[in-house]
Order: sequence, then structure tokens, then C-alpha cells
Amino acid sequence: MATSGFSADDYAAPYTLDHVNKSLPNTQGVNPIVTYPNLLNGTNCEKPVVADYQKRSEIDVLIIGAGPVGLTTAASLARQGVTLRILDKSPHPLVVGRADSLQPRTMEVLAQIGLGEEVFALGPRIEHTVVYKDGKKQIFAESHQSDPRECRWQGLHDVTQTEMEHALIRDLVRHDILVERPCTMTSYKFDESADPAVTHPITAEIINEATGEKETVKARYLVGSDGAHSIIRKSLPIEFNGIKTDLHWGIVDAVFETDFPHRWTFGTVLSSEHGGCLIIPRERDMVRLYAQLWPEPGQEFDHSKWGPEEVLAQLNKIFAPYYLKYASPVDWYAILTINERVASTFEYKDRIFLAGDSCHVHSAKGAFGMNTGIMDAHNLAWKLALLSRGIAKPSLLKTYDVERRENALRAVATSARYLRFVGNCTFENIDGTESSKLDDNVVKAEEGEDIHVAFFRQFAQENGRFLIGLDVDYRENAINKKVDPAISSARAGYRAPDPRVALSRDRSARLYDAFGRLDQFNLVVFASNLTGAVVPKLQAVEQYLASSKSFYAQYMKSDLFKIVLVVRGTPKLAEERIHQLPFFSQKAQVVYDDQLPVGIFGADAHALYGVSHEDGAVVVVRPDTWVGTAVPLEKVSSLESYFAEFLV
Repeated sequence: MATSGFSADDYAAPYTLDHVNKSLPNTQGVNPIVTYPNLLNGTNCEKPVVADYQKRSEIDVLIIGAGPVGLTTAASLARQGVTLRILDKSPHPLVVGRADSLQPRTMEVLAQIGLGEEVFALGPRIEHTVVYKDGKKQIFAESHQSDPRECRWQGLHDVTQTEMEHALIRDLVRHDILVERPCTMTSYKFDESADPAVTHPITAEIINEATGEKETVKARYLVGSDGAHSIIRKSLPIEFNGIKTDLHWGIVDAVFETDFPHRWTFGTVLSSEHGGCLIIPRERDMVRLYAQLWPEPGQEFDHSKWGPEEVLAQLNKIFAPYYLKYASPVDWYAILTINERVASTFEYKDRIFLAGDSCHVHSAKGAFGMNTGIMDAHNLAWKLALLSRGIAKPSLLKTYDVERRENALRAVATSARYLRFVGNCTFENIDGTESSKLDDNVVKAEEGEDIHVAFFRQFAQENGRFLIGLDVDYRENAINKKVDPAISSARAGYRAPDPRVALSRDRSARLYDAFGRLDQFNLVVFASNLTGAVVPKLQAVEQYLASSKSFYAQYMKSDLFKIVLVVRGTPKLAEERIHQLPFFSQKAQVVYDDQLPVGIFGADAHALYGVSHEDGAVVVVRPDTWVGTAVPLEKVSSLESYFAEFLV
């Protein structure tokens, strides 16, 4: 009898399923969305992509919630050898909608994880902003731009939350980790009085809602990335302070037919009579429009009276004299009522942590939501990893709340100002004060300039770098110590610049490309051109680092440091002179600082960091690429006290 030659193990195309879009239909019908259960649904499918996935009963970190924040936390921890499990109550990842933009700083984080190139290609870039008022163009300008001399990513990247989740899920699969769905933590116990010898004081009870299977899991740490209605936050003595506004926005993702000349430009359309609209270009020729919705006079807002067609009618009032028509089914439709809240703390006794919407919520204006949450994850993960490895003190974890809560308060306040501009309204601020009106005491309009236009111009000038994630300043704490005045531009608790350098004769790159793993501190040694007064100082530094009494030797077994030697010159020059420095020759990665001096065409690394060529410097760059501190070469031994404050 003839056989086909195929076996049960031969390749079969992944199973696909059309997911019926839950958004209300418009006149164009409903979009079916193709999904891939076996590849993306984690444990909730017949043939999970990780067939031999093992559920550990004792782990380092238990993560509740598998949105972008929980997934980023897991991706970072997986790279650092931390054992984890990640649960989500939904049977599948997001299909459409929600967050849609990534700031340049977030792209730096994703690149550090190893996903920058993949995410870069997933959607269009926002590089200009337009503002219309009452049918007239008021502003058209370049926007969302970082300084290319010290950041590689330009523009706001319009990447859907759906595609972000897909990319991160695939990444976890590469690490043999599945999101466990649909799973919930029914209860947990944190033994606060446990003896220090108890390494896993958190005991969680878990249930799979589909199968009924129950488990008990012990963990060192618990992370709640489970959204604005977080069960983790509600289980703790943590307040979620803030306000609920009476601002309502109808959101539609669709392809539009329109005579509006800037359909594919990020922007704001204002109507003195009908309110405001925010425009966000999307993938697949779509545009997302946020339309301000109003209740009937004297009545409460009624969600049931609004659907995609009613929102379209409101959009046409705001855009007049321009028109809009749907040219496709609505990909996503929602009504958003704005809440502005920040948790009173983001951690509980160094063991339980909140991240993302579970500890801060605000409007979509400013594109802070997914970005701020991913930055929470980035800040938290390396700290949890060092504690899990037993080489850091709990004081390191204290810095998570100090740094990220302050940033969240700033993001909420900034988003609120933008929201009130688009909505042309005044509301109570999160701290109980009244928001600033657009009057002459706050906004200085030029002669003949509309007050709203003046506000936007001033707002962009004041908040431009914060809106792209590069102006995030952490106060002094255990891991941020004042930079020595001899280093004029590096700032402790501030993002480290990422200038262009050469890694070899054949590769021009960025300084970040030379940095170490996600769990390593980077000792960036600025060495000028390896001649003159700086040479004996460099020799003294390497003699100190090589000694058994140095902080470098103390943590050498933990592989905690990556040394990057920045040489101002060509590879040939460095090769000829590096023999003077045998320790650096063996231990450091040499990069070549060969850019033009600071000016409109360039900026070399020494100049961007403000390092003297006579004195040199050692800049400590934290694993999350914030500057920890910096000292001249002759003060390198003072870094012992810096690391002793938070390392064991």
C-alpha cells in the first residue's frame, strides 16, 4: 500500500480565526479581524506554540496583567534570568483599539530589549503637527523630533497596542514563556512578618477560568499591571486619588473620505461652537479621530445615544467647512470619559508593585499612557532582577516609587493641560486646584494671535522634550548622586545622551550599542585621544579597578559592569596607543568618538557629556540608561560609596 511520506509532525500552517469586531457597525459594515490563537493566545488553545511549557510553583516574580506593561516587564525579566509567570483574565490578547503611539524614548527602551527594529516598521511616523480653528489653519510645524545628535529615534511612532502585544508575546515565546489565559489570581497572602530566610513570602491562589484548574504559586515579588481597576491595588492600603471629569470623547478608527487637507497629519481641530478633535494617522490608511461629545442641555451624558454615525455627525460640525465620510468599516469605536488619578504609592513593603494604568490614568492627549507604563516596567524590571539575584539591597526597590510616581504626576498634569486646550474648558486639577484658564495671566499671545494658538505654541515650547519622553528627570536618591561639577553636561537622574560613535572601522553606531546587558551598569570612561595629561590619570584608574579593593573587583563575580572606553580619534590611533592601558585593553569595549564638534552638523560624545579632554571622566550609566553619577578620572574611587548604598 502506498504512503504519502508525511507524518503527524510535518509542518501545518498556524490556525487562524476571524474575530468579529465588537465595535458598533457603520454604514460600511463590520471588519472581521484575523487572529492566530495557537501563536498568540498563550495557554488558551489546543496546541500552544510552546508545547512543553512548564508552570513553576515557585518563582521570582508573578505578573498579573498581560498588556504592554506586564509583557514588557516579563520580556525584560526573562533576559535577566528571572523566573516568572504572567497571567491575564482575557482569553486572548487585544484585537483592536486602545493605545497607539510610541515616543522616541520608548523606542530606545524597546531597542535595548532587542525589539526596536521590529516595532519601528509597524506603523507610520508623526513628524508634523497641524492646528485648525473654525475652519482656518493656524499652525503647521515640525513636531515630536528629538535631537538627532543624541538620539537615534525621530518622530512619534504610531504602533497599535495590538501589534505591540503581538510583538512582545512572540518575544516571550522565544524565551519559552506563555501568557497564562484566561487566568485570575483569586487571592494571595503576603507574609509581612516572615523571617528574612523566607525567600518567597507571597503565596497566590490561581484559577484557570476556562478549565477550572487551581494552583498555588509562591513568589518573591508580585507585580500588578492589571489596569485601572487593578485587583492588586484594591487589595492594598493604597489610595487612587484624583478626579473624574465630565469630558467625553468618541473615538473612531477608520478610513475616511474627506476634503480636509491634513488628514494624514497629527493635529487638533477646534470649533468655537462644537468643541475639539484630535487627529492621529494610523496604519492601513486609517485615521483615529477623538471627537468631543456633549450631553443634551441640562441632561446627564447618555452613552446609548452615541454610535459611529452620531460621532461622524459631530466630527462634521467640528471640521466645518470641511466634510468627512466613512470609506471603510470602523476598526474600533469607543467612548472615553476622562479620569485623572495617581496612586498614593506604587509599591508595598518592597514586595508588591504597581505599574501602568493600575497606578496612573489620564486622557490620551500627549500619548503618555502606554509610554509611561512601559517606562514603569523598564524602571522596575532591572531592580527586581538584581534583588532576585541577591546582589542588591531593598533600598534599590524604594527608588521605583520615588522615580516613577513623580513622573506619573507630571504626565497627568501635562496631559490635563493639553486636554483642556483641545476641549476649550476648565476643570478641577488632580490636586484639587482649578486648572489654568487660557487668559493673559498664563498665555502670552502675540499681537493679533488667537489665544488657543498662543497656548499651543507655548505648550509645545515648554513640554516638547517631555512629550517625546526625553525630558524625564529623577530626583537625587540611592542611585542618583550629584555629578561632579567638572563634568558639565551629564546630569544624575537624567537620560544618558546617545551620541553617534564608531564601534569599528566598518560600523558607525550609537553609544547605547556598546552598552551592556539589561542588568549591567555601564562605566563609560572618557579617554580623550589617549595622549597628554589624561594618560597618567587613565593608568591610575585602571590600576585602581584592577586592585582587589575596588568596587569593580568586589562585584566582578556578579558580572555587574560593562566598561566602555570612549576614545576621541580613529581606530588606528587608538590601536597604536591602547597598549599603555593593559587593563582597558582586556576589559573594555573601545568606541571611537569621531563625530564633528558640537554644531548644527554634529556633536562628539565628549562634548555632549561635557567632559574635559585634560581630566577625562567616568560616567556611571544605570542599566535603564539613566545617568547615575559621574566623576573625573582622579576621583574614581569615590564610586565605592555610590555602589555601597544599594548593592550588597
